[in-house]
Amino acid sequence: MNPLLAQFLAEANDLLAQVDEGLLQLERVPGDPELVNEVFRAAHTFKGSSGLFDFPELTRLTHAAEDLLDQVRSGRLALDSGMTDDLLAAFDLIRGWLAHVTTHERLPASAGTDAAGLITRLRAPLGGEAVTAVATTATSTATIDVAPEWLAWLDAEWLTETAGWLATTSSTMRFVRYFPDSDCFFRAEDPLHLVRQVPALERLGVVQPRVWPGPDDYDEYVCLLSFILATRASLGELEYLFRYVPDQVQIVELDSDAITRHLSGEPPLQVEAAVTAAVMPMIDSDLAADARALLHAAQSSLAVDDVVAGDTRLRSVVHAVASAARALGVPVNLTGADRATLLAEIDRLLGAAAPAPAGVAEDLSTAVAAPVPAAAVADAPGRADDPGGQVGTRVLKVDQEKVDRLMELVGELNVAKNGLTFLADAAEEEFGSRVLSRRIKDQYAGMHRIAEELQAAVMDVRMLPLSVAFGRFPRLVRDLSRRLGKTIELVTEGEDTMADKDVIEALGDPLVHLVRNSLDHGIEPSDERIAAGKPPAARLTLAAVADGDAVIVEVSDDGRGVDPERVKRKAYEKGLISEEELETLSESDAVNLVFRAGFSTADQVSDLSGRGVGMDAVRASVEKLGGSVTMRSKLGQGTFTRLRLPLSMAVTQVMVVSVAGQRFGIPVDLVVETVRVPAGEMGRVLHQDVVMMRGEVVPVIDLARALDMPWAPTPGEDRRILVVSVNSQRIGLLVEQFHREVDVILKPMEGLLAYADEFSGTALLGDGLVLLVLNMKEVLGLAARVA
Repeated sequence: MNPLLAQFLAEANDLLAQVDEGLLQLERVPGDPELVNEVFRAAHTFKGSSGLFDFPELTRLTHAAEDLLDQVRSGRLALDSGMTDDLLAAFDLIRGWLAHVTTHERLPASAGTDAAGLITRLRAPLGGEAVTAVATTATSTATIDVAPEWLAWLDAEWLTETAGWLATTSSTMRFVRYFPDSDCFFRAEDPLHLVRQVPALERLGVVQPRVWPGPDDYDEYVCLLSFILATRASLGELEYLFRYVPDQVQIVELDSDAITRHLSGEPPLQVEAAVTAAVMPMIDSDLAADARALLHAAQSSLAVDDVVAGDTRLRSVVHAVASAARALGVPVNLTGADRATLLAEIDRLLGAAAPAPAGVAEDLSTAVAAPVPAAAVADAPGRADDPGGQVGTRVLKVDQEKVDRLMELVGELNVAKNGLTFLADAAEEEFGSRVLSRRIKDQYAGMHRIAEELQAAVMDVRMLPLSVAFGRFPRLVRDLSRRLGKTIELVTEGEDTMADKDVIEALGDPLVHLVRNSLDHGIEPSDERIAAGKPPAARLTLAAVADGDAVIVEVSDDGRGVDPERVKRKAYEKGLISEEELETLSESDAVNLVFRAGFSTADQVSDLSGRGVGMDAVRASVEKLGGSVTMRSKLGQGTFTRLRLPLSMAVTQVMVVSVAGQRFGIPVDLVVETVRVPAGEMGRVLHQDVVMMRGEVVPVIDLARALDMPWAPTPGEDRRILVVSVNSQRIGLLVEQFHREVDVILKPMEGLLAYADEFSGTALLGDGLVLLVLNMKEVLGLAARVA
């Protein structure tokens, strides 16, 4: 893949997430100008980056979304739920396109068709496609019959000839002034390429700076040229060609008389009338007074007779006066004479001849000398030349695969380090050198410290906040609550809690199932809540907290809760429990029946729930991560589900045991204790070996028999039993020998051994042997089948 495209795809995900989050916040805090600016900046940055690639449908769709957001930002439109739906749908479509681009490096074949309807809906509040080209910005194209000053850059002799043959027809000529921004290259704009695409080009003038920078000051990444051109192409063709740079282009349509008046130096005849017609319907005394002061200051800071420098600086001033000028409904990209007429007209309409407030001209002159985009000012906590030092922290984006590779190397380093202990033992036992053995152990101690610090450092790189997993749910809750007709407030807590990236990624699906289940089953409609004496808006909470070497994620709601009697009846009807269990199950055990495969309380199957796979999938996913899930509920008050997950899946701590001469690993999280029990204290109940431990009967499983391995304990010897907890049930494993606990990098079973579900993976020990790590849930299932 093109490295530039790969970088765009990586950054696009963050930008789209910013847009989604900002739009959802705007629904809660409508009209917040800072939020609107943040969403607009993210959408604008995304559109600019997408222009680097040949994705025209993507650029058109993002441009339509940006236009709508720009109108909201300027205050002309109020963002409502319908607009928010359309914007979210547009960026969802874009997200799907980018997934296709990631695989195929091109947009789907149906992209144009898919985008057409959305573009129409996005353009509708603006007045449709035809209106947008003019309404998007005050500096976009304008068809007038007054020749602008910049026409003087074209050859007078050619203009005379053109006016002559235009006089013999009813035709007109289109003239374009294209003045690219100095930083246009950084937005993937190619001015020369645009100029080359102008159809029916008759004349081209290249405007150079009056003074070129010296060799030391010259920056090849700054655009210093502008273009004046004449063409017989239609206005529609030109507007479409320059649709992505409307603020850098002025298009005029001139006939023979307009060109002749320009050549003879006659003043324009229709400026005052045009200005009056534009200003009069929209005049507001306070706003117009502010605009008059700003425009007076702008005029005083510009050289009217200097077309190139004046227009360049005027564009900078537009950053300051754009809001006022747009509100007045007049074009701010005016020639020198037009500017004077506009100021005079505003003064006349206000009936005020007072000069602009003191100091305004000086302030704007300073701003023109070094213009700063408003977005940059809003974002920057300090200036780059501030001697106080760097603001914020430097962030280096690294490919995820590189971090994974680094983690693998750390694991191999641990294996190599652990091999030193075996070498030390061999030095003493085989070669009789205790001194050499001690030196090797000293070296091992140093390497062990460094390896642990390196492992901790890499683990920190892999750690992500739970906000990454929680980020998708504001949108999910919003969409589903609207679809179900329920009012739900989502609350997130502990978003800064950190966990390994693999845990964060794997946590997404279980949380989606739990949230959807709460929305569909747990939370009542508003009328039902009011009848029950509850507030009409339900509360759904996602919370996370660190607990030692684990992270706990809780999903709770204040809905109707789980009815244990109904759950037991449904489970019995589906054959999931026996009649005896129906009578004897406690309320807490009954609530946890929802995690059984095939269980559902829904009377009808919908696209949200009712198939009996959601909660079972939650339990399977969490247990695959080495965690556990429990549920508590109180009828009429709500449901509380807790997921306990390991802090990291990269490094696993296992207890090593052996049976029949083969070593196996068991995750330490499952280990309760290790005991040696005299053979005479072993009992048997219903064909099951048991042992009494502190007044509790614990079933004992022969691990060798479950794995079909030839081994039997020596008669009369103490039995070595490893007690584990699986699904909240204590079970003893009869093993041959206990060994130490070790940290391992677990590798999944692949290839021909991928079918062996009783093993969760393999790890390499320090002596070079491979350790098989057991999947205790599957091992217990094997033991039950063998029995």
